[in-house]
Amino acid sequence: MVGCSNGSVFTRRLNFTSCGNFDLDTYELVFAVHSPLCYEGGMAFLPGLHLRMPSLYSWAQLFSKEEGDGSSYFYVMVEALDTMEPTLNVYMLQNGGNAWHKHLTLVSDLLWRPSSHKGVLIDNKIYVATYNAIVVLDLTSSILSTIQLPHGVGFGLGATVLSRADDGSVLYLIHIKELQLHIWLHNGDNWLLVDTICLSEMCANFPEDELTTCIRINHVGDYNEYVFLEMDQYALYLDVKCRTLRKVCEMIADEYHLGDIYPFMMSWPPIFPTLSPARDAT
Repeated sequence: MVGCSNGSVFTRRLNFTSCGNFDLDTYELVFAVHSPLCYEGGMAFLPGLHLRMPSLYSWAQLFSKEEGDGSSYFYVMVEALDTMEPTLNVYMLQNGGNAWHKHLTLVSDLLWRPSSHKGVLIDNKIYVATYNAIVVLDLTSSILSTIQLPHGVGFGLGATVLSRADDGSVLYLIHIKELQLHIWLHNGDNWLLVDTICLSEMCANFPEDELTTCIRINHVGDYNEYVFLEMDQYALYLDVKCRTLRKVCEMIADEYHLGDIYPFMMSWPPIFPTLSPARDAT
């Protein structure tokens, strides 16, 4: 799995035998778009993207953007050897298109070591967190710029995550330190602290042997409505608006990593496609 968006689930598969000559230096990326609410024909495959094997260091992410009655897709890859400036390649699949094409290539040391968490697409700009700043890629002008982090905020593992506003027009930053969660809004050239949540108060009903300050962010939903946290072997769901925190998953003894959480979002009540008469009869 690589993501969920607008009622669809995205998965990725690597195919090493589709390039004809079984060259292990090349491979094909195949993305599938699953529609769980569609009983018939609930999966579509995007055209394959042929790439060379990445170099020593690589970071990549798939972005989707609604356009008209469909979506366009951007696959962003950053790769570099330790002795070279990172290279950024953006591949684009236009809405209704039948093949990927390279949208742009940039070389810049601004891209060195993106953090482990995902970037966000807002309008025509992609925001990616590095360990000391936020890199902004303008897909229209092909220009890179940076946004400095709020004072005292750093991109440690699972400590800081980017998120979008509900209208997809502004950027939020969610930062956790010990049991304090801070939500920042990027307003013009400044950061505005819009909310602070004390998690220790919400953990008051947890058994003492389950409490720890070793807590990290796993996933943040758009619109700052919810946050999924990891605390030891537990996954926690934080409802930002209602100020409630509850355990939703516990790893068993032989599990050592929770993995990425991808919440499936849909309208409520759900709208199911109309079944065919033959299907209704059964």
